[in-house]
Amino acid sequence: MNSVPLILIGLRASGKSTLGRELADGLPVHFADLDDLALQQLDATSVEEVFAQGGESAWRQAEQQAFALWLASASGVLACGGGAPCIPEVRSSMQSSGACVVYLHAGVDALVARRERQDQDRPVLFGAGGLEEEVARAYEARDAVFRSLAHHIIEVDEQKPADNLAALRRIFAEQCSK
Repeated sequence: MNSVPLILIGLRASGKSTLGRELADGLPVHFADLDDLALQQLDATSVEEVFAQGGESAWRQAEQQAFALWLASASGVLACGGGAPCIPEVRSSMQSSGACVVYLHAGVDALVARRERQDQDRPVLFGAGGLEEEVARAYEARDAVFRSLAHHIIEVDEQKPADNLAALRRIFAEQCSK
């Protein structure tokens, strides 16, 4: 089966990696996580390590390079890093790639709740005012960009994970399978 690549975008904790893996597990397609690809580019073990050594700019450069490499083979499902679509080169490549882009949208309250349950192993990007401020500022800075790139938006706030996966499977079957 040939397929159009599927790119999942959304803020941290929206479920990109989890849903992407689950979608790919049920299909004959490859799953990739841009964070993992960028870490491989840098031969680093964590995003936190990259930020400590080279700052956010080093991380964004690695994301950009990793996205370009993934796009060169452009197959399967990619969970895109939360900030990567805001990099102008990544955004432009994503728009011209022919890939199906799905925005996993969650509101600030849902994202804060999810982040509180997860490990806090990622560097703070938007100020030091606490988790709620960070998520609110990230949402404000990125939501419009994500919406402009998305061919589809899945609301993941209130839905059960199985419902989100079912919606993603429908999109893949309708838009990505050939």
